[in-house]
Amino acid sequence: MGVAKSRKSALPKVLLTIVVILLILVLVAEFGLRYMIGKQLKEEFQAQTANQGLTTTEEPSIAFGASPLLLGILRGSISEVTVDTPDTLQITDQNGTPSITGTPEATITLQGLGIRDTENPVADTLQLTTFAPDDFILATVQQQMAQTAGGDGANAGLAAQLVQELVKITDVTSDPANQSVEVEFTEGAARASLRPIILNGQLAFEVLDSQLFGFGLPEEVSQMLTDGVQSSIQDVAGGLQIQSIEVADGGINVTLTGDNINVRTLESVQ
Repeated sequence: MGVAKSRKSALPKVLLTIVVILLILVLVAEFGLRYMIGKQLKEEFQAQTANQGLTTTEEPSIAFGASPLLLGILRGSISEVTVDTPDTLQITDQNGTPSITGTPEATITLQGLGIRDTENPVADTLQLTTFAPDDFILATVQQQMAQTAGGDGANAGLAAQLVQELVKITDVTSDPANQSVEVEFTEGAARASLRPIILNGQLAFEVLDSQLFGFGLPEEVSQMLTDGVQSSIQDVAGGLQIQSIEVADGGINVTLTGDNINVRTLESVQ
């Protein structure tokens, strides 16, 4: 008698082939989606810088971490998004007062980005790291002092008189060894050493040492230093709280954080 041959079903092989094809399609779709979003970010960034009359050879980048982006979109929440934007700062002189356009380089990391409401995407947590170079700090402080000097009423006090008659900040140099910022007045005729500190989640400057024409640095002038740099950081960071400050070569590294942040509040960064 002949031995009956067993028949093997083709179904498992077919199902396996289908699974492989689906996985390939998902991978292609995932790659395509990430590429498309990255391309859109670069085009939007270039359009905004062009509208401001700025040019940059660097491009922004975006990453979504290890979690599948497709799955996050289906769930209405993306686990992680990191956006790096390049330095677009441009500082020009406008009748003796600096004019600032663009923003410093920044890295924004969002965790738990809810996208169900596309008009108001909200991140569970947000961290923004930026580098404020010395020339940017100098320009913002010079702007602040010029505004104060041109004020009246409450703004027309001792600091305004000093700015108008005597004091001009002509240089700012970061000193990482002492974690301080060295401020030069009137081409070296006076100086001040200030340490950036965190006060109630915001930036302030602590005067370490100063000499202004043989006298200590007036409180109004040190306050203008604080107001000027704080204002520039808030223009970039909105209502975020400062987590850390580090004085580095050529500037200050600042890290800011916030919870339940509406991404629209960061539009000024882009």
